[in-house]
Amino acid sequence: MAAKPVEVALVGCGAPRRGMGWYHCKQLLDGRVDGGKLVDIVEPWFLGKGKETPLAEEFMSWVAKYSGLGVHASIGESPPINGKKLAIICCRTADNPRMVSEAIEHGFTHIYLEKPGANTVAELEQMLELTKSKGVVVFMGYNRNFSKYILQANAHLATAAPGSTLTLGRNDCFTAEMLDECFERNAEGMIKNQMVHEIVTMITYHGLTADSIAEVVADPAHTVLETRKGIEDFSKMRCTIKTKSGRAFVLWGDRLNGEYAEAKVKTAGQEEEFKAVRPDSKLTEKKRKLDEETPGCMPYFTLQDDEYLNLKQAVVAAMTADDGKLPEGLAGLDTAIESMKVCDLITESLKASLRKGLD
Repeated sequence: MAAKPVEVALVGCGAPRRGMGWYHCKQLLDGRVDGGKLVDIVEPWFLGKGKETPLAEEFMSWVAKYSGLGVHASIGESPPINGKKLAIICCRTADNPRMVSEAIEHGFTHIYLEKPGANTVAELEQMLELTKSKGVVVFMGYNRNFSKYILQANAHLATAAPGSTLTLGRNDCFTAEMLDECFERNAEGMIKNQMVHEIVTMITYHGLTADSIAEVVADPAHTVLETRKGIEDFSKMRCTIKTKSGRAFVLWGDRLNGEYAEAKVKTAGQEEEFKAVRPDSKLTEKKRKLDEETPGCMPYFTLQDDEYLNLKQAVVAAMTADDGKLPEGLAGLDTAIESMKVCDLITESLKASLRKGLD
């Protein structure tokens, strides 16, 4: 007899082709997540204060295609829970702690929470304390842990000479004209919003922690701190993270120039360095086909399609096994807390370094 599928409720769907929650819904509804079944969508905005907006009409038109799918304005209005059920929470970062509390109160046994989970370390620590006291398991949506280019670089680094340096960096898909909106929408800051994925891979696979960092060395020539819409943030950054054990990681990011990511491994004394990129030619072709099938979709959804699938598949596998262990690459709230600490340390160090240079 086939195992009963894991029931899933998506909280915070967002608009078709634009919302991260919507893309999770699409992958589930298309039957691409083995053992996972979407049964409910909770959409507080389009069924609440935003119900008169054009995007709400678009959302309702889309969701009406799926008969039998429950659609609710709040978590409390969704059906009572008997047994295991997963809530995928894709709301604004500031709303996540409240949504997690409501999901636990309603009876959800497992939660998939989009990064960074909350705005502060204190909020994440409170969330961890609550979930532990209620026996609820939280998985974090750090899809970069499942990136092919990251895993390729890790494999090479494992065979490289001691003292080799790992460099992780990426461009984002914004244009200069979109930076005002970018700063406003992602008020938690570039490090927590964009670079946290790379930082989490360093934590997960290389043991980086805030306490292990001896120094963050800014590269002023490739770091820009500016104020837009009253929000101070980076539009690009580059630094070297030096650990107390003598390791070095280079981290760089740019809000502009289109979706591109790379991982490099450089060994001292060797001219050549290992380099893995995203997208490679195979991924570029797959993304092209996905874009044709879903025109107007956010470009990073289709770029990271496999990563989202593999992450949700790992969550379903963990729930099915129910042995208290996390599959490799799957992060929990403890990793989210550590990543927040590292993000805060890097942000503060870079800002202090730039301001010192202006004195």
